[in-house]
Amino acid sequence: MRRNGFSLIELLAVLVLLSVIVLVAFPSILGAIRKSDDQISEAVKELLIANAKSYVNDTQPTGATGCVTVQALIDNNYMESPIPNASSEESEKIEKQWGVRYQFNGSTGKYTNFTISETGC
Repeated sequence: MRRNGFSLIELLAVLVLLSVIVLVAFPSILGAIRKSDDQISEAVKELLIANAKSYVNDTQPTGATGCVTVQALIDNNYMESPIPNASSEESEKIEKQWGVRYQFNGSTGKYTNFTISETGC
């Protein structure tokens, strides 16, 4: 007798093996995605601080302490819109809500303590 195709047991064995592979690989893939999202957030924060430093040094009078909004950075061509490496939803949130706070250090004569404020200025 000539046999064509696979038996039901063979097909079930393949499905079980594929299920095990998916169960093992899926958490790893999710972890990698979350880690990449965190790295993007850190990169965006570093970019914001670098652009805010340039903006403050170019436009603020010596001795000023305050906050600059991300929208001000975009409006004054210190940053591009949308935010690089961010989803459109995240980019819009950053542009409308985030700011960078800074202080002037009188003893050194430089701006210091640039920190991200996710609630604005």
